[in-house]
Amino acid sequence: MTTLKDAIDDLFNNRQLAADEAVDRHFAPAFRQRVNGTWDDRSGFLARVVQLRETVEHVTVTVLDELTDGNSYAERHIVELVQRDGERAGQEVYVFAERDPDGRFVRIEETALALDSGQAGVGQGLAHAQ
Repeated sequence: MTTLKDAIDDLFNNRQLAADEAVDRHFAPAFRQRVNGTWDDRSGFLARVVQLRETVEHVTVTVLDELTDGNSYAERHIVELVQRDGERAGQEVYVFAERDPDGRFVRIEETALALDSGQAGVGQGLAHAQ
C-alpha cells in the first residue's frame, strides 16, 4: 500500500524514476485529484509533475496524522519545497483518498493551507504548487 509520503518522494526526490514511472507506481490508471475544489485527471496530474520536476530541487514531507481503513486513506502533512533557485515554500495539506486493491491511489481530495515563510511546510497541492 502506497502512502502520500512514498508517492511524493518518488515523484520529486527519486530522479532515477521517470515521472510517468513514478506516477504508475503510486496512482491507478483512473486516478483523479481534487485540490481546493478543482478536479484533474491523471494526465493533467502527470503534466504538472513533469513541470514541477523542472523547477523543484527537493521536497520534504512531514506526516502529522495518517489513517487507513480498508481502501480509505486520510492524512495530514507539512510539505516543504526547495526550488532550484533556492526559494522555499510550505503548506499544511489535509487529504482524503481512496486506493485500489493494488494499493495505488484512485482518488485524492485535498485542501492546503499556505504557511508563512518562517514556518515549516508548499503551495497548491501535491502537483499544484507554483
